[in-house]
Amino acid sequence: MSRLMKKLLWTAILPLVVMAVLTFGLTSLLIGRFAETESYDQLEREADIVYEALVDGRGIPGQLDVLVFQDGEAVNLDRGGRMRRHMSPVLDPDSLSERDEVSVNGARLLTFLREEGDVQIVTYAPVPLSNPQFRQIYVILGSGFLLALIVAVGVTYWMGRRLTSPLVELKQATAAIMSGRHDITLPPVTDDEIGDLTEAVRQMNTSLEEKERMQNTFISGVTHDVRTPLAIVRNEAEMLELGVVKQEDVAATGRSLTEEVDRIDRLVSQMLEYSKLSAGNVTLSLESVRLDALIKETVSRMDEWFRHKEVTVTLELVEDAVVQADRLAMERVLSNFLQNAYHASPLGGVITIRLSERRLEIEDEGPGIAETMRANIWDMYVKGDRSNGHGLGLAINKLLLEAQGLVYGVESREGEGALFWIEWD
Repeated sequence: MSRLMKKLLWTAILPLVVMAVLTFGLTSLLIGRFAETESYDQLEREADIVYEALVDGRGIPGQLDVLVFQDGEAVNLDRGGRMRRHMSPVLDPDSLSERDEVSVNGARLLTFLREEGDVQIVTYAPVPLSNPQFRQIYVILGSGFLLALIVAVGVTYWMGRRLTSPLVELKQATAAIMSGRHDITLPPVTDDEIGDLTEAVRQMNTSLEEKERMQNTFISGVTHDVRTPLAIVRNEAEMLELGVVKQEDVAATGRSLTEEVDRIDRLVSQMLEYSKLSAGNVTLSLESVRLDALIKETVSRMDEWFRHKEVTVTLELVEDAVVQADRLAMERVLSNFLQNAYHASPLGGVITIRLSERRLEIEDEGPGIAETMRANIWDMYVKGDRSNGHGLGLAINKLLLEAQGLVYGVESREGEGALFWIEWD
């Protein structure tokens, strides 16, 4: 039995037991009090009957339990009707009050004393608790409470099993996820909070599985991207060390070494930048930025890039479009979007930049983004098949845009290019 089930049973049963004991006790007390009052009233009526019989000189009914005393001495009386069912107790009328309870030979009796001159009439009866009829009532009450308690325990256990079983399965599933397994079995999704928790665990497992897949892809890609330039650097350094590089080729070899080291440096810089942004360790300074001017400056600075592939950049800009943003962050975002558009563009392609008062669009004529990639295109480690990057650019853009409170997105059809956009209030 699970700990939660034990707590649930204790929580449900303990109040029921307390309630049953209190109810049984109060019910017994009330019945006893009522029965005692009724018994005394009956004894008083019987005493009146005996007195009237004595006055009229008639015999006393045999079914009455009564003792008659005169000047403290017991009087033998003629008894009419059926005989008494038990022997008369020995009582001292001088020690009795009008309504009293006495113990005779281990039996508890209720007594009623009526005094008329020198005559004392004592009627008596067993206390209600010792009466078989009342004992039967108590047995019925106790049995009813016990049966109700057993039924309550059974229902509570059944309901508890239905509630705790999914939680136990969810615990086992989360333990499996923590150990690195994703082939888990979850309970059926119900229309309650446990169903919501089950769905949340399922989504978490799917997300973690996808993250692990992307992380493995990223590690594999980064390992390749670092190993390749390192191999080139090592090969060319050995050639320089052995002196097999001709004098006229030394400068070209040096430039090649510098380019490969720069590639590694860019990768490390991107990883550090993403780490700082995701941890919130980068402070942005928001100000009014004229996007039309920033776009023109960024395109002009990258003009040499575009000429390598004869890519044309078409600007469709409104004047004086202003956004509240960090200038350096927006420049970083624009540069990354334009670099992606450049790498995606075919030879002689066109990149179109459109700017309105509330929206910026950057569209290329590349192969577009596959539908399977669009949902995760902004995540870390994700990159297209034709990309020569490391899958960090758009992830960094996402963090920068969200930090500035800007809305972003991508629209694309495979084979028809991609359109990245940013919107603001």
